[in-house]
Amino acid sequence: MRGRGRALSPREQGLVDGFIGDICGLLRIPAGKGDLYQCAWAAFLSVYRDDPAAFSGAGRYGWKRAYLMIREALVRERRESGFWRCGRISLDQPVNGESETRRIELLPARCGDFQNSVCFHDYLRRLDRDACRMAYRLIDGDSVEEVRAYYDWSCDYADSTYRRLQAEMERYLRI
Repeated sequence: MRGRGRALSPREQGLVDGFIGDICGLLRIPAGKGDLYQCAWAAFLSVYRDDPAAFSGAGRYGWKRAYLMIREALVRERRESGFWRCGRISLDQPVNGESETRRIELLPARCGDFQNSVCFHDYLRRLDRDACRMAYRLIDGDSVEEVRAYYDWSCDYADSTYRRLQAEMERYLRI
C-alpha cells in the first residue's frame, strides 16, 4: 500500500490552482468555484498521488497526464451536472397537480408588453426637472440622502422634492 507522500507547499498549491484555472479557461468553465473546481483538484491529486516524482525534474509526464485527467473529469462532470441544470421540461404540462394551467400560458409574450414601461417613463419625463432626476436616481438604487448629496441639495429641498415625487407617483397609480 502506498503512502500519501508529502503535502503540497502553498507555492505548489498556487501553481496547481493556476494550472486548473488555465484548463478551466480553455473549456470556458468558471475557475475557482463549486463542484467543477473540486472535481479538477480530485483528478489532479489522483495523478499526483500515483507518481509524485513525475511532476519534478525535467520530466513533464506527470503534468501531461494530469492535464488529460483533469480535462476528462471536467468535461464529464459538466456534462452530467449540465443535464440537471438545463434539463428540459415540457411546457404543455400543468404547473402542478392542483392546477390545470399549462406552463406555456405563464410565459410572457415573445415581444413583451412594454406599453406600461413606455407610459411610465413618459410620465416621469413630464415631471419637473428635479423630481424627474430624483425618480431616476431612486430607480437606480440610490437613497434619498445619496440623491441629496449627489445634487448638493439642502435637506429641506430634498424632502420637499421627495414628497412632490411621492404625490406624483400616487397620482400616476390612480390613472
